[in-house]
Order: sequence, then structure tokens, then C-alpha cells
Amino acid sequence: MPINIDNTYRINRNLDQDEQMRYLVKDLKIFKEYAQILTISALIGYANRAYVPFSNRAETVQITFFEEREKEVMNFLAYLKEGNQSILQERAKDDPDKDKMYQAFEFYANGGFPILCKKLGVDFVDKRKNDRYTILHNYYKMLVSDNLIDI
Repeated sequence: MPINIDNTYRINRNLDQDEQMRYLVKDLKIFKEYAQILTISALIGYANRAYVPFSNRAETVQITFFEEREKEVMNFLAYLKEGNQSILQERAKDDPDKDKMYQAFEFYANGGFPILCKKLGVDFVDKRKNDRYTILHNYYKMLVSDNLIDI
């Protein structure tokens, strides 16, 4: 089990991206759930140095929806962002710095999501142009390519 994952925490998402994420998950069914899209977006955000804070929060995602390997990505990104392993240490429940560990994941996901959408070739303006199979093909090509996350 990953170090210091608080299973009561809820991962924040940017309200400005809520409709697009919902479209990819619920309408096009490119991603199974929000946890999956947030994780790939966070990795892309980190690889592209796209650490983008946000304040308008959409509905949060329960951390229990994330698989163990996705929780390990959260730990890894927190460590890389802070450059100090202490970010992963046990903290008191009422410690406001607790959020700092998850914040790296949230802000990298926020920065990486637009890059992911560009790589997938999703048109949010004219959704009639979107072909699910083409987008899935682009996603597959991205996953198996040598440059998985660089744009």
C-alpha cells in the first residue's frame, strides 16, 4: 500500500474542465472513470512541467476510486514536486499541509488535461466531429509510443 494515503480525502478537479472530463468519461467512454483520466493527465502535466493551480473546484473524486498504482503516482508526484520525502510522512488529521501531498497531483492533472485532449484530437466546440474510435486509436498510439507523454 502506498505511503500515507488518506482514504477519506477527495481529489479536487478544475470546474473549468468538468464538462470536458464528463464528455470523455460518460459520453465517449474513452476513460472508465475520473480517476483514470486524472492520473494520465497528472503524468502528462508533470512531463510537460504543466503545474497549473486552480481555485474553482468541480465535484471531487473519492480517493477510494483510485487503484493502488494510481495512488503510487500521487505519492511519486508529491515527492518529485517537493523534492523531500517528508511530504509522504504520516501527519495529524487536522494538519493543513496534508493537502500539499495531493495538491501536486491535482495541479499537474489540471495542467496535463488540455495537453491530453490535444493529443487525443478531441473537438469540444463541434462534438459532431469526434469519432470515438479515432480518439481511442489516438489514445492507444499515445500509450504505446516512445514519447508517451511529451508533446
